[in-house]
Amino acid sequence: MSAIDYADGLNERKVSFALFRNALHQNDLAASLGWERTIDKLVEYLKSEKTSGKYAQGLEDVYIDLTNNGNKLVRVYNLLGEYDEIVEFFKLNILEEDTLYDDRFPLPLEHDDLVNAPLDINCVDFYETDSRIWFVFCSKQYVIEKEILPEGSLTDLVIEDYGRFDEIFGIRKRAVQLFDVVCIDKESSILEFRMDGLDVQRAKDIERRLEFLESKILKAFESDFDLGEVFAGPINLFPAIQKLYLSPDGRIAEIGHTTTSAGVHNGKMRTKQLDFRDDRYHVGGVSKVAELNPHMLSKCWDSPSGYGYVQLVVPGTVALTSSENPTIDTAHILSCASDLDYDFVMGKLLESLMP
Repeated sequence: MSAIDYADGLNERKVSFALFRNALHQNDLAASLGWERTIDKLVEYLKSEKTSGKYAQGLEDVYIDLTNNGNKLVRVYNLLGEYDEIVEFFKLNILEEDTLYDDRFPLPLEHDDLVNAPLDINCVDFYETDSRIWFVFCSKQYVIEKEILPEGSLTDLVIEDYGRFDEIFGIRKRAVQLFDVVCIDKESSILEFRMDGLDVQRAKDIERRLEFLESKILKAFESDFDLGEVFAGPINLFPAIQKLYLSPDGRIAEIGHTTTSAGVHNGKMRTKQLDFRDDRYHVGGVSKVAELNPHMLSKCWDSPSGYGYVQLVVPGTVALTSSENPTIDTAHILSCASDLDYDFVMGKLLESLMP
């Protein structure tokens, strides 16, 4: 494996170039315009005796950062049990000694090997610090793609049977390898399911995989522990919406809410550099109602690193506003190029849940 394989692997995994560029900058590595030019530039630095060591290590760090962070659909549990005991159980009972992903990990499988892989989810490896551990789960998933076909795709026989069309679409399933992460944090006493795939899959499909992975892990713990003494959750994130909206920091990119007069409203900014709370139409409307009754929110902040922005989405539906006990147990944490970015956003979310 060469260091440039880490950049190629992220490109193959459909990581956005903007996120990759921010990760390079946060690691003091050079970037250019687009994937192709940037990879060419990185190859030059890797060939230089002066910079090869720095860039080899930097690209590995970037790859790990974007595997653990990036764009994730997240569910959070409070830890009630002992951190060391829980981590040891994961290593002995959840981590698998031998998987088909081992030979290429942390890179994705070659295409043919992935196509032939079974539909399962495997705990392949982990990254660890003194107070945190990330267990990485790999799986093959299918995404549905729709393409416009060239005009010559229709044969004369098909035209005779069905007539002519202005545009012809083809539908196909494509196999992708996803990298889900379970992070256990000693300092904040939480366990997070960080689910991959928001760039290529529908949130509903990711949530189904989350339910499967969550069930698999909790059932394993049930054999040795009383679950009520180990985990509490998943944490309800609905109460965070109002506090995130009222907190003056950051920028509200989108909000969905209802009013006491039965109005349903969704407000969204064209750019994440602007705050919807400053929109004159919104300000005027807010001044006329007693309460917004928000059911979803997207909020952005400048990255604490100084490169790019980070985003938190607490998704919800209008039905929640009339629910007796409104509950949202997943969030989207987006555009995080490093642990620094991700911890910043998670800190904002946990802070908004404090009484």
